[in-house]
Order: sequence, then C-alpha cells, then structure tokens
Amino acid sequence: MTTTNNQKINPIIYRARVARLATADSKAIPHIIPVVFAFDGEKYYIPVDEKPKITKPDKLRRIKNIQANPAVALLIDEYDEDWNKLLFIMIQGKASILGKRRENNKEETEEQQDSSYASDKLLKNAHQLLFMKYPQYEHIAIGKLCIVIHPEKTILWSMLSGGNK
Repeated sequence: MTTTNNQKINPIIYRARVARLATADSKAIPHIIPVVFAFDGEKYYIPVDEKPKITKPDKLRRIKNIQANPAVALLIDEYDEDWNKLLFIMIQGKASILGKRRENNKEETEEQQDSSYASDKLLKNAHQLLFMKYPQYEHIAIGKLCIVIHPEKTILWSMLSGGNK
C-alpha cells in the first residue's frame, strides 16, 4: 500500500534500530546489507562507519553500486511471533554519497562551491542525528562517507492493513 500517512509511519521509522539497504549495480545485480540509519523527517542517512571492513569505504559495493545506479530501497521491518503484528516499510528512492573527496579546485564555480557547502552541512546534520540515535558512535568512528536517500515512494504493509492493496 502506498502511503503518505506520516502519523502511522514515522513512529515505526524512529524506533527502528536497523534496516536493510538494497542496491544494484549497472547490470542490475542486486546487493543487500543490514544498516543503521537516521531519519530527519525527509531524508534517510546511512553512515559508512569505521567498523571493520574488507575494503576501503569508497570501494565498498554499496558505494560503487550507488555511483553506477542511484535507485535504492530501504526496508524497515518488525517481526513478531504473533504474525498479526508483522509489518514493514519499504522506502524506494535515489541515493547519493555525502563526504566524497573533492579535489582542491580553485576553479570551482560559485554554484559548485554552494553545492559543496550544502553537502558539508547535510553531512554534519546526518552525523548529529546518528550520534543521538546510536551511542555506540562514542567508541567507533562514524566515518567520512554517508549515504543519503531521497525517498520517492514509501510503502507500508502490515497484517492489520489487510496486506498489499
């Protein structure tokens, strides 16, 4: 069911501690991983933090996939042994990467400088939201990259809503 009922959806989003991020590369090969996230009421932020990883953050498959194909889905779900309480929220949207290293280019246009400033401000806001939600970031570095999702469609499904409509 497509919905914009924030009164029903927002409490579920704000209490969620984990979600699943689905990306696909340029050949539409899917990739899904569990993530932590923060929500500011408009956009979703997923840190690329300093937990141990096999490769450098900018070489992670999720980052490379978003660079090649920005269409993503974020799934937030609640499981219960009482299946009448099952629900999920799927957010479909476009993702971008905040904190990408920029070459020090003295020839940047004013528009590019404004965009860089806005991106830096957004990254700072994302980090503040993530620090507030996850005290674990007092002990693990939050990282210099952050995925931001601009939602285009939000779907809420629950047993109580009668399933898909």
